[in-house]
Amino acid sequence: MTDARDFVRDLAQENAAFWRDRDVRLDPGAPPAVRREQIRYRMRQGVYNELRSVELIAAWIPHVPEREIRDLLPGQLDDEQRHYQLLRRRVIELGEDLPEWEALFDWLVACRARPTLEKLAMFQFAGETQSCEGFETLIALAQEIDPETAELYRTRILPDEYRHAAIGRRALTLLADTPAAQAQARAACREMNERIFAAYRAHRVRVDRRA
Repeated sequence: MTDARDFVRDLAQENAAFWRDRDVRLDPGAPPAVRREQIRYRMRQGVYNELRSVELIAAWIPHVPEREIRDLLPGQLDDEQRHYQLLRRRVIELGEDLPEWEALFDWLVACRARPTLEKLAMFQFAGETQSCEGFETLIALAQEIDPETAELYRTRILPDEYRHAAIGRRALTLLADTPAAQAQARAACREMNERIFAAYRAHRVRVDRRA
């Protein structure tokens, strides 16, 4: 059997391989006006995601019996609420609905009764890790055309997101301690990655229509 820490490291590498060149939300080679619109749209999506993350974590906490892990989640809930307020102030008007993200979060909330291992493999491990990488890309692209937004993400949001991803790594290290549990965590990560990628593709279609 693979040691739990080695498994978490290997799974992180598998997730990174899945996402290589797959984040279609932002186009580094686009003209500045197009990139600016993509960044603004990405921020509107971020406002929605942070708000729904508050709902998601609150829904999941009663269904996480492992106290050592459950005690970490209220801090993440507070972070997500603060992120929502920060981004909402930055985005004066949302201007549109975000159905692709609504469907993703509706599904995640409905997953609250699934085992803790699966839930945290999906959201904190796979989802939050991808959020960190996505924010790093957004910061790099926004630095030239919208430095205020880049600074907001770099200093007020990204550090918390890395901490949330660490909750997922800790949960998997504690719970993925048998071959069956490791297979369960790997399948949950793949399921989450596929659903996020489907939302990304739908998101990009909507952005391109606006361009």
